[in-house]
Amino acid sequence: MARQNQGYRKDLNLDETTIDVQALNNLAGAGIAADLRIIQNNLRNTSTLAYNSNSNGFFTFPDSVEAIFTNDDVVSVGTTVSFTSVTLEPSIDYFICNSDGESSFKISTTPSTSDVGITPITISGTPSPTSFDIIRKNPVHKENLINYIPPEVQDAVGEFSWTSDLNSDFDSTAGNIDSAKYFIGRKYQNGFDLTTDREVKYEGVVTSADPANLNSGTSGLANPKSPGVFIGDTRAFSSNDQPWTETGSSLQTQSSEVSVGDLTFIGDVKIEGITATNQSSNVNPTSYTHKLPVVIDGVTYFILLQQ
Repeated sequence: MARQNQGYRKDLNLDETTIDVQALNNLAGAGIAADLRIIQNNLRNTSTLAYNSNSNGFFTFPDSVEAIFTNDDVVSVGTTVSFTSVTLEPSIDYFICNSDGESSFKISTTPSTSDVGITPITISGTPSPTSFDIIRKNPVHKENLINYIPPEVQDAVGEFSWTSDLNSDFDSTAGNIDSAKYFIGRKYQNGFDLTTDREVKYEGVVTSADPANLNSGTSGLANPKSPGVFIGDTRAFSSNDQPWTETGSSLQTQSSEVSVGDLTFIGDVKIEGITATNQSSNVNPTSYTHKLPVVIDGVTYFILLQQ
């Protein structure tokens, strides 16, 4: 073995170690060099996002970017960058805020944990230079390593473990996110605008709320956010109009489906518009799509109908 790799000697204090790994293993035992390499340079780790564009004060990124920075991440810029109303300096730490975790975020001069909360920086216009990096600091601290210690108090199942296949977990998470993004645009959510041309079927009572009191006066009815239930182009209860129109001796409506509870005819009833036929043989009910129960002199009969 080379003398330089047997450890540190007084007469070689100013000499470089020939093989650092072997020297550390000789001093502290085999494998210690690999253990130290895990936390080597752990305060200097960084992640980088290249600037793409900005909109409404947000840094925005295309779908091709797999991941962006999230709230309270500490970031800086790779060089001095000037926007219309602000200049970002590489020597200053900024904090991510208002991140959607997918395509946009803002930066703040203070973290959310500060006494004043976040202080977003407004960016706009074309930056100078147009190409620069947003650099996130990824240090590993003692608290991060402690998180790998199994807790003394287990969960209800009594099991605690780490993932055994990180890549599969990432794929599964990405799949769940894609499914959620697909279905969330098709769900009706309280507090969010949604425009759809899909047919909506419901049972029961439809209730509209007006917390902003837009319907309290006529001026608010023109506001596109003024709530209401519409039949055709008519807002229910907002005018004297109704969806029924009288045509001759009948009533007509734009609705394709009308439900009637109990309809009682007093006196003689005459049904027009159909051709009466006599049939001596049994009627095949499968050729009809609907049946209408009618009560005549206390006896229930069924009128067979086709659409």
